[in-house]
Amino acid sequence: MKNKIKDYLIILFFAIIISIPMLNKNFNIYVDDGVQHIARLMGTAQSIEEGQTIPVIMSNFCNEFGYSWNIFYSPITAYIPLIFSIFTNSFELILKLFIMLVSFLSGVSIYEFVKKISNNRYAGLLASAIYIFAPYRLTDMYIRIAISELTSFIFIPIVFQGMYNIFNSEEKSFKKSLTLTLGATGLILTHIVIAMYTAIFCTIYLILNIKKLKDRKILKLLIINILLIVALTSFYTFPLLEHKFNTNYEVFENGRMERTEVLIYYKVNFLELIYSGKNTMNFEIGLISIIGLVLTILAYKKVENNTKKIYWFSIIIGVLCVIMSLNFFSFEKLPAILKMIQFTFRLLEFSSFFFAVIAGINYCLVIKNFNIKDVIVLGTISFLLIVPNYTKLDFEKQWSEEKLWPSVAVTEKTGRVHAGCASFEYLPSKAFENLEYIKNRKNNVYIISGNAIISNEQKQGTNMTFNVSNVEENTVIELPYIYYLGYNIKITNNYGEILKENVFESDNGFVAFNLPRDSSNVIVRYTGTLIMKISYIVSFITFIGLIINLLFLSKYSKIE
Repeated sequence: MKNKIKDYLIILFFAIIISIPMLNKNFNIYVDDGVQHIARLMGTAQSIEEGQTIPVIMSNFCNEFGYSWNIFYSPITAYIPLIFSIFTNSFELILKLFIMLVSFLSGVSIYEFVKKISNNRYAGLLASAIYIFAPYRLTDMYIRIAISELTSFIFIPIVFQGMYNIFNSEEKSFKKSLTLTLGATGLILTHIVIAMYTAIFCTIYLILNIKKLKDRKILKLLIINILLIVALTSFYTFPLLEHKFNTNYEVFENGRMERTEVLIYYKVNFLELIYSGKNTMNFEIGLISIIGLVLTILAYKKVENNTKKIYWFSIIIGVLCVIMSLNFFSFEKLPAILKMIQFTFRLLEFSSFFFAVIAGINYCLVIKNFNIKDVIVLGTISFLLIVPNYTKLDFEKQWSEEKLWPSVAVTEKTGRVHAGCASFEYLPSKAFENLEYIKNRKNNVYIISGNAIISNEQKQGTNMTFNVSNVEENTVIELPYIYYLGYNIKITNNYGEILKENVFESDNGFVAFNLPRDSSNVIVRYTGTLIMKISYIVSFITFIGLIINLLFLSKYSKIE
């Protein structure tokens, strides 16, 4: 335990070192994706403060018509950073603290994985240093501010440790197998495209171990983990699928998220793997990783038998990911679902992981009496090699929280990208095709068919009330809310009787409903759909069940 605490403190030191530029108050955290993540955090905090039953609608976004990131975009990076609001009201600082935490947890997760497969803590520590100081990780952290992709660095090692535990542990422990559930759940809730590619690589690893599936215990552990992953992530995946199958949203349209011309443009040049030069983004593999790979020639014979499969698997997949990111590889000819990755350089996240694993093991096997001094020396070199890239960082902020709150208006000057709504990919397609309508629409109830008198309109976030009278037959009301499933509309007449309403999407992509003739009062609330509520309950019960099992029942949980 003492050694683990020491090792964790060393990893924390690595995480602090890599985060030093982040501590500069002038660092531009708003660059590239950063402004979207700051805005999303602000909108999520507001939705929670409003008391939304299911906090997914940013009510003041998109000209106060409500915009949802959290139905479509993996939720961990929207909710977990807000824990830091206990210490500060600054969303900039909240995001910076979260990034520092991610750096530390990424180092811890790969440390535990490499220590497990190599049975050597120093190999784990070196892998941790190489992983934290990986040049591509620097791109995610400082150049693109790609918070979700950066956070996924935590969970990739956990996933493969879970796979290793299931296939390689002599004792088929249910508790140890849950590492797979933890990693996969975290990955799905962080970055669904990275999760998809991880699943592909896990499938390859499974095929390599296909003979072991004859062991029923292994098969049972895999099935149980898959079911647990589905249950734990259902609060996100089920509402996502419900929206996909019920309404046309831009994010699901062909060519929207997998634009071939962008994919081709951002392919990596081979020389950039060695030296990024003036390129703002860094795609280098890193000298310490390259030397570590070369050491395979000397190290592979010393690798223990139970580690050889994961060892060679890591080399092959790491190299494959590099090849697939290069400009000569015809990635654009792959199936559309694989092109959802958007940028081939994202595959360098996997090569950063797999090469850190191999380098950590190889240096440990080749250097005689490998110890903490070797870790410090090689870790320091890894850090010094990326220091020149700090000159590419932006220390001139163009945004501020004050400019983002209360949300940036969508106007005639709004271009393809908007601070807070990104490229409007989470709008219903009807709304996206009618952006002019959003820019010019007033923030009140519209009668789009028939006639009625509207009075006493009161709107606050996703809550709204108004009175109606003199309602004609076939009157249709359009609310000042962009259409997402889950808006609940309660209509009463003068006798207090609840009338039936038919909620649907208007031609402009807004919430609309038929207004009965004898209506007198309308109450609007965003409560989420029945599927949403059930999926939240399923995830919560599964989570609580797992906690109880691990704390109190784990010694009775045996796989027969």
